[in-house]
Amino acid sequence: MTERCHIVAHRGYALHYPENTLIAFRAALEAGADAIEMDVQIAVDGTPVVIHDASLKRVSGREGQVHRMDAAHLSRISVHEPGRLGDRFHGESIPTLATASRMLADLSPSLVFIEIKRETLEYHQLPAVMQRILQDSAPLEGRRVIISFMDTAIQQAVSLADVPVGWVLPAYNTASMERARTLEPDFLFCDRDRLPVGTAELPTGTWEWAIYEVTDPAEVIRLQRRGVRYVETMAVGELRQALRRH
Repeated sequence: MTERCHIVAHRGYALHYPENTLIAFRAALEAGADAIEMDVQIAVDGTPVVIHDASLKRVSGREGQVHRMDAAHLSRISVHEPGRLGDRFHGESIPTLATASRMLADLSPSLVFIEIKRETLEYHQLPAVMQRILQDSAPLEGRRVIISFMDTAIQQAVSLADVPVGWVLPAYNTASMERARTLEPDFLFCDRDRLPVGTAELPTGTWEWAIYEVTDPAEVIRLQRRGVRYVETMAVGELRQALRRH
C-alpha cells in the first residue's frame, strides 16, 4: 500500500455545487481532487452536453428532455439544482463537452473521466456519438478516459481512437468479470454497494479499480488494501481533509 488513492470528483464538487457545472469542476480541483468525472448526454442537434439525467427536472426545476432540445437552447437553462441548493447558483448553465474540455485542459487535472449515459443511444447512433465526443474532448487528449455502463460504447471508442476507456460494472458477478477480461478496459468502475463483502483483494487485470460513492476515509484505506487506487466522491474537500488527518 505504497501509493495513496486518487480522489475522483464525482460530477465535480457536487456536495456543495450544482453537479456537472463548470463551477463544480473548478471547485473540485481547488479542493484537492486528482481527477474529474463528468456525464454526457447528446442534444437534438448532436452536440454532447454535460449533464447526468436525460430529464431537466431535477437539476433545473423545469420540465424538458435533453434529447429534444438543441445545445443553444440548453445553454440558456439554469441547472442550479433549486430543490437541493436553492437559488444560490442560479444562472449556472449546462456546459457543452467542448467548453468543459477547454476549461479543464487549462486547469490540468491528471485525468478526466467522460461517462456516456445509456439514454444517449436511444436517440442517437453510436458511431456518430463517439466521433463527436472524441472531437469535442480533443483538448484533453492524453488525460481523457471514456467510460460507460455500455460495453459497446467503450468498444467503439477504442475502435476510433487510441484512448483509454473504463467500463462501469452493471453488476459484480462472474459474468461481469468474464466480460471485463474480454473488454480489457483501463478502468473498472463499481458501486461500493455492489462489491463482495470482506477484505479480499479485488480481481486484477488490465484495469485499475475506481469505486464510488466513497466519503469515509477509513473505507478508502480498506479499499486501498483490496487493490483500489481510485475512489469517486462528491465530497471532495471533506474526504481530502479527512484523509490527511487519518
